[in-house]
This record gives sequence, C-alpha cells and structure tokens, in this order.
Amino acid sequence: MISVIVPVYNVEPYLKKCLDSVIDQTYRDIEILVIDDGSTDGCGRICDEYAERDERVKVFHTENRGLSCARNLGLDEAQGEWIGFVDSDDWIEPDMYECLLSRALETGADVVECGVFQDFKKKTIVWNRQDLVMSSEEAIRLLLRFELTNAVWNKIWKRKSFVDIRFPEDRIFEEHATTFRLFSAVKRICTISPNKYHYRQRADSLSKTYTLKNLTDFWKSNFERYESLKDTGPENDYQLKKCCAFAFSRAWAHYCDCDEDNDVIYAKSFDEMNIFARENYPLFGHKGWNMKLRCGIFFAHYNNQLSFRFAWGINRLFQPNHGYRLE
Repeated sequence: MISVIVPVYNVEPYLKKCLDSVIDQTYRDIEILVIDDGSTDGCGRICDEYAERDERVKVFHTENRGLSCARNLGLDEAQGEWIGFVDSDDWIEPDMYECLLSRALETGADVVECGVFQDFKKKTIVWNRQDLVMSSEEAIRLLLRFELTNAVWNKIWKRKSFVDIRFPEDRIFEEHATTFRLFSAVKRICTISPNKYHYRQRADSLSKTYTLKNLTDFWKSNFERYESLKDTGPENDYQLKKCCAFAFSRAWAHYCDCDEDNDVIYAKSFDEMNIFARENYPLFGHKGWNMKLRCGIFFAHYNNQLSFRFAWGINRLFQPNHGYRLE
C-alpha cells in the first residue's frame, strides 16, 4: 500500500483537482492522508466531503502549524509500505503511482523520481528525467548538480526511509535540509523518464514570497546540508558551497531594505553568513559563476551599509534573469 500525504492550507480553488487526481489513480491500494492545517477558507469542508465519498481518505484537522508539521503528522499516521506526497495546489497524472511503484519493484529501488510539468498560467516547462538506477552517493551528487530535485512530491519513498527523519518545523525550504538525508538513508534510487507530476506555479505561494524569514530559512537549510556533506568529496564540496553562496547572497541583498525590527531579529544570521563568505570564497567568487552571484560574494565580504546598498542594487539589476530554481 502507498500512503499519500496531502497537506492542505487555504487552497480552495485548487483542492478538488488535486484530490480527484489522487483518488482516481490507476493503482488503487492507497490511503490518502489529508492534513487540513488550520485552513480559514472552505478547504476543511471539502476535505470532509471527500472523506465521506471515499473510505481511503482520512482527514486530520489541526491548528495552523506549517507544511513540515502537516507532513510529519502524515508520516506518523501512515500505514503503507510506501510514502508519497502531493501538494494541495498541484495534481498528478492518473498512472503516476502505478508507474513509480512498478519501477521500484523492478529495480529494487527505495526511492523513485519522475519528471515534472512546471505549470504556469500561460506556459509549461518540463523537467525531464532519464531512466536511471543509482547508488545513494551518486544520487546525492546529482541532487547537488540539480539533476535530481529536492522536492519530495515527485517521488515514492520506502517508508523505512523516514524511520529517523522528519521535516524541520517552522521553516520554509525544509526539503533542502531533508531530501539529502533521505537519500543517505537508503541504498538505491532510480528515475523514470515519463513526466507524471504537475507543479502549479503561483505568484502568491509561500516559496515565491521573498521575505527575510524565507531567505534565511533557505540559507539555513543549505548550510545544514553543507555541514553534513562537506567531507564527501571535492566535487560535492564545490557544489555545496555554490548553493550556500546563492542562498546567502540573495538573502544578504535584501537585508539592507529591512526595517529596524528585522535588522535586530536577523543580525546574527547575517553575521554567520558573512563569516562563512570570508572563510570559504575568493573575493570575486569562482570562475564560471554568473555575474550576480560573483557580485553577491564580493559585497558579502564587507559588512557595512554601503555594501548592502550595492548588493541590493545588483540583485535588482539581475532579478529578471537570476536563472536559479529554488524548489
């Protein structure tokens, strides 16, 4: 059985399409754990309606505690041998779990990832995958090169992967601090070439809102990953440092525009970022980095208001073409 975990929070316009796509899977041996994370719109009512229609749907209503808490509750309640995740504003192809599970059984893999349709209002971008089977070490290497995704939702996971692992709570970009740990906990990961997951792009989604909280969370998750994997080889070390550089240069460039209260709240985090920059990067960054990232590294070596202003200006100048996917 596959336990499919669907965290829900204020996505009423999209929720029915999401739940329909899970209920209508060609693979029928699933339980659907719907976690209503304190929604204030009509999501709670919709969740209960689906539970009445299909006995496989189990609904949990909680106070609003965030995505990680909702996923962790689903993991605690899951009964299946396999785990899947679907975000409640997304949807999946009818045979997604049948394809993923078939590949897992065929290869003996503990994790299987499929390709993704990244759906905007007026266009779709495809994240293609090849049919590959790899070790844990190889999967981590590809993850750091962005050839596998940090996202947990375009995969199925052996339940045993999560025995000692949960998502960090009260944090955005929690998957950057989790997926590499899950890969490290298993022996075999594989991918399939068909694209089966639809990732809806919304301008108002939490991960697209650039607040200092979100940006420092992104830094924190990347730094934790660096600390855990920095001794796994020079190629990984380079990629880990590059991910950290992007995380703190973007956060740092927004810091100059914050109010006095946020300045105090996040001062320690930015001191840590600046120390990391001075200890780990040349003044002008590394050859091959784009100009925005190299400028971000340069100004992070100098902790003063003028540097903040320059970094902020560089960030705005290159914003339309930052060329980096946070997911």
